[in-house]
Amino acid sequence: MKPIRRPAAVLLACAAIAMLLGGCAADGGHVKVKVDVAQLSATTAPRVAKVQVSDLRREAKLERTTIGGISMGRIAIEPYETELVQQVIEAQAAQVLARMGVSEPQSVLCGIRVFDVVTPATALYWDIETRVELVLRVRGQDRNVSAMATERTYAWPSEEIIGRVTSEAMRRIGAESARALEELFAR
Repeated sequence: MKPIRRPAAVLLACAAIAMLLGGCAADGGHVKVKVDVAQLSATTAPRVAKVQVSDLRREAKLERTTIGGISMGRIAIEPYETELVQQVIEAQAAQVLARMGVSEPQSVLCGIRVFDVVTPATALYWDIETRVELVLRVRGQDRNVSAMATERTYAWPSEEIIGRVTSEAMRRIGAESARALEELFAR
């Protein structure tokens, strides 16, 4: 019986993939992603809104994955998701209240229903996706807001790319929250 021969190109490709995946996961694949809160929550308006954030998620999906959904490590957001959401919502509430001429302290309850950062993969690329869903409550009235950002990469989903996508999702959730807060404070 003759031995089975594999084309050199197939063996080389398999070796390259193994090295890539092994090198990416050498530290367990865990990554800390720093989000520039100062940029997202910059405002000159006085902060008269007190925002209380509750984490309502049944599960948090913060993970880099490869083909087949195989975990390549956890993603840790800095600051933590509740703190990040609080700062963004406080800044938006401050701007809305300043435009409305309100200077008395106001209270906003905010529940995080979803805050996911995932990196589903195909054989050719990764999609880095951040999805955020919040419920805002002011004076007993609720508004749901959501935002998503996605970026495709043909290289390993790095801290920089994940951070950029997460920041964009937070910028979008801030804009959606501002519209919802205008309605809620107008009542």
